[in-house]
Amino acid sequence: MDMHQNLDKFSASLNAFYSSRLIIVDKTISDFLKMLASDNDYMAIVADSARTSSFKQEFQKAIVNDENGLSFRLPMNRRHIITLVVGLLFEFDRKDISVIEFVRKFYPMEASHDSYIAFCDNIIKPFGEAFKAVYLGLEENEHASTTIADLEEKPFNEKAKEESDYWLNLIMGGVLEDSSFSKSEQKDALTLIKGMMYVTELANPLLIKLVWIGLKNVLGTRKSIYRELKEVESILINYGVID
Repeated sequence: MDMHQNLDKFSASLNAFYSSRLIIVDKTISDFLKMLASDNDYMAIVADSARTSSFKQEFQKAIVNDENGLSFRLPMNRRHIITLVVGLLFEFDRKDISVIEFVRKFYPMEASHDSYIAFCDNIIKPFGEAFKAVYLGLEENEHASTTIADLEEKPFNEKAKEESDYWLNLIMGGVLEDSSFSKSEQKDALTLIKGMMYVTELANPLLIKLVWIGLKNVLGTRKSIYRELKEVESILINYGVID
């Protein structure tokens, strides 16, 4: 898929937010995260952004309560916007933060749908613009690599990585031996498995969760590696990366 087709796919998935409504946006969020996790180029952008900024720090800084009242303000740096909004969508998807409560709290209006559209205009739209700009290399010397993500976001220790690598290697072997995979499916699966090994090394929960969504989406129905995949999922749950 070329750059323009990739951007069209991204735009279509983002536009789905505007076609949705607040009470049914859960599926839109889930579908969007799966779309991100399914593409290596998107994954690279999220990974690079997450290495240079922390979701927790950006989230705390975004909440402003001043003479104008309570508001949620995105950072200026495009990669920091990406980290913040992808992390926020993950929190919504996991139900750790209620998207309905978030929208009503920061975009209070008489009509619920008006609040939701304000959320799309102030969060989803600028996120899409930032993501596309980074994808096209239009970063305008934002010093993206100068801010390092905080260590508090790294619950994955060496023991957890060793445990997950053991099962991921078994999954890789299972994929190579399973003749039901087409060449393209096998290539995508191996890329995600290697990506999972890479992000567990970085120990960044945001990256691990994103790759896990892609890995589970691609391999979740394969009986030959079902047990191994469940073992990886158990490790992520035990170490607090996913619920």
